[in-house]
Amino acid sequence: MVGKMSKKRHEEQDLSQTERQLLHEMIETYQGLKMMSRIMKWIALFIFMCVMDFSRFIETLENTFSHLKKWITKA
Repeated sequence: MVGKMSKKRHEEQDLSQTERQLLHEMIETYQGLKMMSRIMKWIALFIFMCVMDFSRFIETLENTFSHLKKWITKA
């Protein structure tokens, strides 16, 4: 009976070691995905800001050219 109990305890210990290893891998994967998510959010924000600034830049150029055109046609 004592031999069976120690064998059972050893199997539980191996299982918990496997569970710890799997849990550790899951945590590492989660942290990696979380970091990638943060990086992707910053990249998306940067691209959005560039597009908005480019849009305003193009609009400014159009306004400048239209004012120059009006000024030249009046003169």
